Amino acid sequence: MKKIFLLLAFVMTISVANAWSKRVDEAVMIVANEHLTTSAKKLVKKYLGKNFADDVQYLYAVEKEQAKTMDKRARRRAAEVHYLHLDENFQPKRVKGKDAYKATQEALAVISNHKSHSKAEVTLALRTVINLMCDMHNLSRVRIDGISHSQKDFKYRVPEGDYGKMAETLGKKPIRWTKTWNRFDGGYGYFTANYWAEDIRIYLGKDFDKYAKGSLNEWVAESGKMAAHYLETYKPNAVVPYGFHKWREPVSYEQMIKATCRLAALLNENLK
Repeated sequence: MKKIFLLLAFVMTISVANAWSKRVDEAVMIVANEHLTTSAKKLVKKYLGKNFADDVQYLYAVEKEQAKTMDKRARRRAAEVHYLHLDENFQPKRVKGKDAYKATQEALAVISNHKSHSKAEVTLALRTVINLMCDMHNLSRVRIDGISHSQKDFKYRVPEGDYGKMAETLGKKPIRWTKTWNRFDGGYGYFTANYWAEDIRIYLGKDFDKYAKGSLNEWVAESGKMAAHYLETYKPNAVVPYGFHKWREPVSYEQMIKATCRLAALLNENLK
C-alpha cells in the first residue's frame, strides 16, 4: 500500500503537461460530477472536498512550484506520465517508469479499494485519474511505435492568406503540434471553467451512455487510432490547409466530452 502511494505521489509532484487549459480540465470534472451515482458523488466530496473543481486548480499551482526543484532532465523524464505510449497496434506497451495508462491503472486500484487506504492516498489517486483521463484524450499526448514524429513535439505551418485574417496570422509563424490540441480554446482565453462546462453539457446532450461505454483499453486504442489519423497530415514542417486545421476544433470538443463521460464511468465503477 505504501509503495503504491509513493509512486502516485511522485506522479503528482511533477510539472504538469496540461492536457488542455486548466479551466477545461476543471470543466471536465464539473460535468463528470453531474453524472456520478449518489455513492460516488458522496465519496468524491469526501476525498476532494465540496469545491472539487477548485481542488483540481490548486493542484496545478502546487505541481508548478514543486517542479522548480527538479532539473530539466528530471522534469522531462517525470513528464512521461502525462503521455500515452502505444505499440503499432494501438495497444498499451510496457514502459520504463510511468505513462498515463500505467499510472491510471495503479490509481484505480487504490480508488476501488478506498476503504483500505488512507484519505491522503485516495485523494491523490483521484487527482491522478482526473488529470490523466484528460491527458489520454489529448491527441498530442499519444506516442505510437512506428510513427516517429509522434514521439516528440514538432512544428508545422498554415499557409498565409489561405483563409482570411486568422489563417494569415497563423501562417506567419510555425505552430506546435502540442499547442494544436492543448490550446484549441486560444480565442476564448477568458472563458471560465463553468463556461466550458456549459459548452460540454450542450455538446454532450443526452449521449452520456454513448460516450461512457467501453473499457480503458478500448479508449486508449481509440485515442491511438485518432492520433495516427491526424499525424498523417500533421508532420514536421508540413503545410496544413487552414480548413483542415479549423475542422479539428469540433474533434477537440468531442475529446473533451469523451474524457468527461469516461471519467464519470470510471469513478462510478470504482467508488462504491
